[in-house]
Amino acid sequence: MDSKKFWIAVVVTFFVYGILQFVIHGGILQNLYKMSAHLLKDEALIKSRTYGHFLADFFFALFFCLIYVKGYESHKAGAAQGMRYGIYMGLFLQLPMLFTDFVVLNAPGRLLALWGVFGL
Repeated sequence: MDSKKFWIAVVVTFFVYGILQFVIHGGILQNLYKMSAHLLKDEALIKSRTYGHFLADFFFALFFCLIYVKGYESHKAGAAQGMRYGIYMGLFLQLPMLFTDFVVLNAPGRLLALWGVFGL
């Protein structure tokens, strides 16, 4: 896949994923979140950190597409592929989760950072 197609795929994935996040978390689960408000940060603080949600969605889209493009390469050694895929998947899962947790959870920044590091 050439660079232009890759970045188009990232942008499309970013928007589709973001819309799904809005529908699920801003609609379907909204009442459950209201009942669990004591577990979340203040709504004004969450809204002031909306950029964290956008970063999470961007990292999700970027690594989702990167993993798809890279895929299995039969001409490369199996161990190297496993290491590369492990790193990509760690980033794929942890970066979006870390930014989202930063936005919504009442957890100390150090704990969030350690979750990110140990989650890789």
